[in-house]
Amino acid sequence: MGILNRVKSLGDQVGTAATSFGKDVAHAVQRGVDAGRAGTNASGDWVLSVLRSLPAPAAPTPVQWEFSLGALICRHPKVPAVTARALRPLDGIGALRFGPESVGFDGEDIPWEKVVHLQLHDAFSAMTTEALDGEIDRIRDLLPMLPGRKWVVTKVVEGLASVMLAALEQAGEQRLETVDVACEITYRGALGMKKTLRANMFSTALLAQQPEVMDSLLLTARAKGVPVLPAEPPQHGTKTGERVLALRARTDTVAAQLRAEQAAESAAADSAR
Repeated sequence: MGILNRVKSLGDQVGTAATSFGKDVAHAVQRGVDAGRAGTNASGDWVLSVLRSLPAPAAPTPVQWEFSLGALICRHPKVPAVTARALRPLDGIGALRFGPESVGFDGEDIPWEKVVHLQLHDAFSAMTTEALDGEIDRIRDLLPMLPGRKWVVTKVVEGLASVMLAALEQAGEQRLETVDVACEITYRGALGMKKTLRANMFSTALLAQQPEVMDSLLLTARAKGVPVLPAEPPQHGTKTGERVLALRARTDTVAAQLRAEQAAESAAADSAR
């Protein structure tokens, strides 16, 4: 229920932000939609460009480092600055944040003194077509009905898929099922009860694809005296190549569906004029 409440709260925040900007935001979003139609919507090259430009945090980091799926979308070259400001509450989607004071995922920060341990998991096991579908449903539920909503959803899905595929395709150099990422936090909540916070697919893929970020997170945790527990041995199952092909087929299908919906929406709007 806590996750559902956070998702609803973020959706409310986005709606409030968009309303506060009024017609200017609506027009700016529409300009982003029009620009996106003129560009190459299916390409994830912009995602890889953003990832390559991410500054690596120090290890351990003396300052807070953060990135999210929402922040990624705001860096899309076709998103106007005013639209990026309106979408800033989306920073809670797939967020990874850590620094000298706290660590957390999806907008939930845990002070280091409350963290019991970080748990490593192999990144490969988290990246399935079923998990991708669940994330897409979550994204659809989160984003409010704004002008250009389907374009934004398309870009969010494209960003998520591109980071996942970039991580999976690194398996040519190192099998991804041997890449362990700290994607689970065990901490003490109210009354000292142990609780667990798990990263979503974007944060997991980001940690797998950005080893410098992963190293910084681990060294920051150890500098705070927080144990890092090893991952379970990988289970034999789907081969990496097969997983990449299945995910690419799924993301292509989803992107095609979103573009078709976007085109139908545009045609309906044109006919109503």
